[in-house]
Amino acid sequence: MDNFGKQVRDRRLREGLSQEELAQQVGISRNYLSQIERGQATNLSWHVMERLTSVLGLKQDSPDSAPEALSLSPSLAEFVKAANLPPDDVLMLAHLKYRGQQPTTPEKWELLYNVIKMTVGK
Repeated sequence: MDNFGKQVRDRRLREGLSQEELAQQVGISRNYLSQIERGQATNLSWHVMERLTSVLGLKQDSPDSAPEALSLSPSLAEFVKAANLPPDDVLMLAHLKYRGQQPTTPEKWELLYNVIKMTVGK
């Protein structure tokens, strides 16, 4: 079970929510939530991750959510420093993977970040 999935499961249980109830609040299937909790969701989108953290309030009490607690790749760390990104954006980027990989240069991180900003309308 990955760390995010464990946090989701632990918080859901503390809140007394069933998988079905949480899945409905987040807008995903119960089966997909089960995969996330077991660390088997292979391509967890930023939107789903944000909805889960928002509904469960994970950002406030997760020590791993602080950007300084993350182990950033050298290329992401360089981009973060140059762009002076807000902590939530650093957290989001640090957890992104496409087909199990992340960008390998600061320029590719910048391109990805700008595409996400355009897509979500920030």
